[in-house]
Amino acid sequence: MILKRFMPLALAWLALPVASHAYFTQGDAGQEVFSFINTFDSPRNAALEKSAGAAPSTDPTIVQLNPAAVRLPEGKDRIASIHWQTGDFASNQGSLNYTTHVDKYIIQVTYNWLDYGTIDGYDEHNNATGIEYQPFSQLATASVAFPMKHFQFGATVKFASDKLAEEEGDRTAFGAAFDWGIAWQSSTNQVGLALVARDFGCLWRDYTDDGNDDYYPMSQTFTVSSYFKPTSIRRLTLFASSDFPRYQEAFLSLGGEYFLGSSFAVRLGFSRTWLDLYRDALELLASEKRPDENNRAHMLSAGLGYNSDLFALDYGISYLSQGLGFEHRLGLRVNF
Repeated sequence: MILKRFMPLALAWLALPVASHAYFTQGDAGQEVFSFINTFDSPRNAALEKSAGAAPSTDPTIVQLNPAAVRLPEGKDRIASIHWQTGDFASNQGSLNYTTHVDKYIIQVTYNWLDYGTIDGYDEHNNATGIEYQPFSQLATASVAFPMKHFQFGATVKFASDKLAEEEGDRTAFGAAFDWGIAWQSSTNQVGLALVARDFGCLWRDYTDDGNDDYYPMSQTFTVSSYFKPTSIRRLTLFASSDFPRYQEAFLSLGGEYFLGSSFAVRLGFSRTWLDLYRDALELLASEKRPDENNRAHMLSAGLGYNSDLFALDYGISYLSQGLGFEHRLGLRVNF
């Protein structure tokens, strides 16, 4: 009975990567713009490698993964949160969130910033120009969620800006995008599924003041995610998610969150492209056939969390593949 019940779901998971290659432009990275908006991960989301979008959460940054999944803590009307991160790709990056409700709707506004630090300029012959650049990216979002007993719906609008340089003819680029999400949980809340579309938008002002604007698209990503709470280990939640970006390889994310008592949480996440998983399988089988390698920045993450009725603290660390170092994230939220 159990095998028959879950067989259609297993077949769907296997079919989705194939469908992704059939209907999307894979391996064509570079056509999308504003990829920085996918780097604003909270400590919890990063520690779980973005796999937790199907499970309802009182961590308001879950909106980054699925606008339908956000919840307010019981007895609370508002959440204010901040998280900050640093690493080899940014010297200063973070987010501010404010979440409240209007009747049955949950409303959230967010401001995100990304400071790359000071970068020395070089010409086409790799000679220093003596010019210093200070690129800066920003993202503002507004989200609404409508939670019901088993189904939830949500949507987010995004407005982004990106400043690369301040030389003559250069300017700050602007863009806008739209997310939507649907989530479902079983009557026991032991199992849940979600379907999300993220970053469906484009530039509406490009980087060069030449009289013409190129309306390049954003990542335009579909995500299918799920969670499962084993009855034998009641404090454990397992997550699985697969992202299908229009211009990049589809990838799988797995995560687990275990609560030590009612307040402390330990988290672990892993992500890998489906193409790389296929390559790994061929290597295990000692096959001579090798697909092209892919370089996905995140591969393994971990984190810790503390939750109380009034506030929560979260920490996450991500290992970047290909020797790209580590990223650290720290978050604080207050319920009132």
